[in-house]
Amino acid sequence: MPEKYTKARFWKCALQVNPYSYIKYRGTDHNLSEEEYNDKLLEICKKENIKIIGIANHGNVEDIDKIKDLMNQNNIIVFPGFEITSSEKTHFVALFSETTTTEELNRYLGALELTDTKYGERPSALSAEQILQKIEKLKGFIYAAHCTANNGILKENLGHVWKSKYLKAAQIPATIENLKGVKNDFYRKVILNKNSDYLREEPIAVINAKDVEAPETLKDSKATCLIKMTEPNFEAFKLAFMDPKSRVRLNSDIAEKYYSRIETLSITGGYLDGININFSEHLNSVIGGRGTGKSTLLECIRYAFDVKPIGQKML
Repeated sequence: MPEKYTKARFWKCALQVNPYSYIKYRGTDHNLSEEEYNDKLLEICKKENIKIIGIANHGNVEDIDKIKDLMNQNNIIVFPGFEITSSEKTHFVALFSETTTTEELNRYLGALELTDTKYGERPSALSAEQILQKIEKLKGFIYAAHCTANNGILKENLGHVWKSKYLKAAQIPATIENLKGVKNDFYRKVILNKNSDYLREEPIAVINAKDVEAPETLKDSKATCLIKMTEPNFEAFKLAFMDPKSRVRLNSDIAEKYYSRIETLSITGGYLDGININFSEHLNSVIGGRGTGKSTLLECIRYAFDVKPIGQKML
């Protein structure tokens, strides 16, 4: 039976996973076959409770389908995509809907003037601004990869690109606080939207993601981030970045808290007979017109806790 999604929650996402062949760019070897590599990715995704992975090899979309098929069989969603280098030699990761085919991705690479699949790491002829606009037209999602490192948007001082309305997120190596004092506090102030030269209309969302070259890298807490959605899918994912303050988190932002809460409520008999509710771990609200049972529902909860009713008709 397919899983039913009834409440918003934070889903763990690894947004820069590479296929098994990527390791050659690092000049090393993980000593795994393609099947072994993919199986190990799946094993670690399950152990780490990773729900969504983004595939982002350098200008190359080969080997995505086998990962996608395996993950989908195990209820893990894949956003296919690629890493792309602009004409300024700045790196970005572009991701697309889970329904996007490899054929479509190759067309997108062509539209971005990356036609040589053998050398996908080479820069596009397009500027960063042009790439951002193209991805928007293709209904994809793009973020600035390793923005504080070499070939990163902030390291290369591309303030005009940073301020673009089409750029929704930037990848940082750890936490914002870890950037304190680095480069005279430049990175931290820009990310917090406190640098006048890089001032954005809306603060950017910050994410953690690692250029995953081997499955074991997924165990690093800085290889993933948390995105709040009800049903995990690409449209909900993009929507979350419209409100990053409440819907985008680093793993380090979530402190372990143990508290009592109501998880479910079921009612048998009476006015609300058959009601079965799974409550969110966060805010829950009851919305409805007069007479729809809002007060009755709350009084049922009070009754279950042996608390005196407050409604006049309940007294």
